[in-house]
Amino acid sequence: MDEPRSTPGGPPVPWTPAPPPAPVDPAPAGPPPVGPPPADPPPSRAQVVWKRLTRTPYGTASLGVGATALLLTPFSGWSPWPWLAGVAVLVLLALLRVDRLLGRWVWPLGGLVVVAGLMLSTTPWAWALAASIGVLVAGLLRLPAWRLAAVGGVLCLLSGAAYAWVSAQEAQVTAQEQARTQEESKGLQGVPAPTRLLPTLLNRIAYGDRPEAPGAVCDNLLAAPARTAFVASVGAPDCLTAVRTVTAEIVDRNEYADAQAPTMERADGLVVDACALTWEDAAPAGPQLGVLTVGREPTGQSYVVTAFTACASPS
Repeated sequence: MDEPRSTPGGPPVPWTPAPPPAPVDPAPAGPPPVGPPPADPPPSRAQVVWKRLTRTPYGTASLGVGATALLLTPFSGWSPWPWLAGVAVLVLLALLRVDRLLGRWVWPLGGLVVVAGLMLSTTPWAWALAASIGVLVAGLLRLPAWRLAAVGGVLCLLSGAAYAWVSAQEAQVTAQEQARTQEESKGLQGVPAPTRLLPTLLNRIAYGDRPEAPGAVCDNLLAAPARTAFVASVGAPDCLTAVRTVTAEIVDRNEYADAQAPTMERADGLVVDACALTWEDAAPAGPQLGVLTVGREPTGQSYVVTAFTACASPS
């Protein structure tokens, strides 16, 4: 123990022990101190390019023109000509050195040429449907904000229904025009005079082994009812086979084509009894054919066999 200390000229001072150190409270329980947040990773190159495209007039125009061209392409029947026209314009601008004046805007200009070509080969309802699809896609990219997507869906339903209806009407008109063309083409079939039909028919049957001869008989000289009856009389599966079957029974082709038959005039044609074919030579040059009713085809421009009756079986 320390001895009591004394001050000079005074009584001794008693020793007093030093107070104990104050207890240190433990650190309160809880999350560790939070430092500054970590820096965001740098954007990727694709994100940088997308941001540049969507926030600049040039980029926005390029995206709009490109999306429009892609959406219209299916409605044009995947026609390559508008795209080739756009490429041709770009090449022409490069050859004329105009691309240097336009700068980056030369690409949207080429895209506008493509869009114009696609619009010429499509209908306004196709434009509306393509625009509706664009609105729907833009709305889907903005989900969960659903209002634009809902508007795009409704527009797609309306424009799609209208486009389908218009396409059906156009298909019906096209079918009617094709039927009218087929009817008009029938005027080029047959023969110009009813008396020319029997010689023409016998000549084509006589040379029915040629590739074009059966079709020249079945398609050009026999109307549908006569064709059906002719096939049934020969017992063949189809008209081409029936013609070849009769051809195989001909003995003399030249003589067969020159056969004569009784005829009876009618107001609109003839009735030819080709069951009574005769030749200059007494010997038959081939088989008897049948009774032919000769009349005008639907357009009235030529004559064909409108009805056919098989010859009666010999008793």
